[in-house]
Amino acid sequence: MFRGNILLIDKFNGMNTLIAGYLTASGFQVDCMRSPEEITDQKLTTAHLALLDIGTAGDGLRDILERLNGAGVPVVVLTSEQDMSGRLTALELGAADVMSRPLDMAELVARIRSAQSRTLLASPFANRPPVSFGGITADIVKYKVTLDGEPLLLPPKEISLLYLLISNPDRVFSREELSRQLGSSGSCTDRTVNMYISRLKKAVGRYSDNIVSIRSVGYKFTSDER
Repeated sequence: MFRGNILLIDKFNGMNTLIAGYLTASGFQVDCMRSPEEITDQKLTTAHLALLDIGTAGDGLRDILERLNGAGVPVVVLTSEQDMSGRLTALELGAADVMSRPLDMAELVARIRSAQSRTLLASPFANRPPVSFGGITADIVKYKVTLDGEPLLLPPKEISLLYLLISNPDRVFSREELSRQLGSSGSCTDRTVNMYISRLKKAVGRYSDNIVSIRSVGYKFTSDER
């Protein structure tokens, strides 16, 4: 499954190759660059997340983070294990997350997916591709869902919810997280999320069992064939 376009900004070719290889195998599309100057406006319009080496950013960290965040692209900053001040600075300047080297690649993928999910529906700038599971496809740009090629008539909130869940298979979302994604200023409550989920399960037919309730926590979309 396609998981998004990643901008990888790291001046070390070897590290670019290692990270890009793992992320590509995990379903991401990776655009490697050795300098922040290579980040074009066109790349920003199609990026879902950026991985930024703090050493490559140098003194321009603040400006780079402002530009990426301003384009709706969350940033995971990569630092050395000893660079505690760099970690704190990156978070204070708006990084979505920070990871220190040596990297655990499985953890990196998990952190990328977590950062994406926090901003996936909030960002209007990203070119977000349709996502599919079996015979169901959700298109957040066109606000369209199809089941076995036939359109499902769903309200926008439920389409957004389905898109978010399918985009992050097996990831458990708390009701609070889903509320933040679907509502604003507290307008979307836990009870409302439960209502959307209930309606969504009825609408998606044989895939209803893939939307799983996690007791006292929230919901996930399981990738198990049901």
